Amino acid sequence: MVAHRYPQEVHDFVKEWAPKLRDQELAEACNRKFGTSFTASSMKSFRGNHGYRNGKKQWTKEEYWKYQTRYPKGLYEFVRDNSWGVSSREMADMVNEKFGTSFTQGMMKQFRQRHGIRSGCTGWFQKKHPPGNKGMRQEDYMSPEAIQRTKATRFQKGDRPQNELPVGSIVINSYGYKLRKRQMEGSLYERWEFLHRAVWEEHNGQVPEGMVVTFKDSDRLNCDIDNLMLVTRGENAALTRLDYRFEDPDLTEAGLNVIRLKNKVRELRQG
Repeated sequence: MVAHRYPQEVHDFVKEWAPKLRDQELAEACNRKFGTSFTASSMKSFRGNHGYRNGKKQWTKEEYWKYQTRYPKGLYEFVRDNSWGVSSREMADMVNEKFGTSFTQGMMKQFRQRHGIRSGCTGWFQKKHPPGNKGMRQEDYMSPEAIQRTKATRFQKGDRPQNELPVGSIVINSYGYKLRKRQMEGSLYERWEFLHRAVWEEHNGQVPEGMVVTFKDSDRLNCDIDNLMLVTRGENAALTRLDYRFEDPDLTEAGLNVIRLKNKVRELRQG
């Protein structure tokens, strides 16, 4: 293999423009100016051999689609400009017909996700979207056999779910708080109550507006009345922000007193 020896002006040109251009662009510019026959690969090797650094590492989207060879030219622009409201299956068929590719529905979905192309198709029924069987009787869209099979699993008036919990049941929600069931009917918030709040109200009356019940030992499962204290929303936020919540109840109460003292001092200075 014969090594090419380039004149000094080629070296000077590459050294000057390497930090500003991609290898493909640099090769094209060098070929135009000096009549060389660089490719992007040979330019990369030339730079590496002589220590000419390329300052551009990450291609822009426009540069990538200008020099990439994996997909036919214009495919990205076609998908980008025609995707809105078009499903992945439909877009795959359109692209295959136009460019002779072999996209599947899954491949097109991944292609659009990878390149940030949105279609607006969520696959969900949108708000106010009419059901497909609107205005139809059951007999119009189900066979007599299918209707008969549904009778065995239909809820009858007065039926209750087999796994329904009775009043007084206690569960733990996803945030780690205990909930107690207080009635069988109504909305979720009407049927369930926070146990720590309910315990406080049983001993002290209704929680005032703007106040919250929190835990002295930071354990949300410990709903004993001696472990609960009433604070304002601001004080509750400050306990968390200043990391004044401790496993030791006395330390948490001391942290609350510090917050209240600071608030009082600030009020006096402003007044």
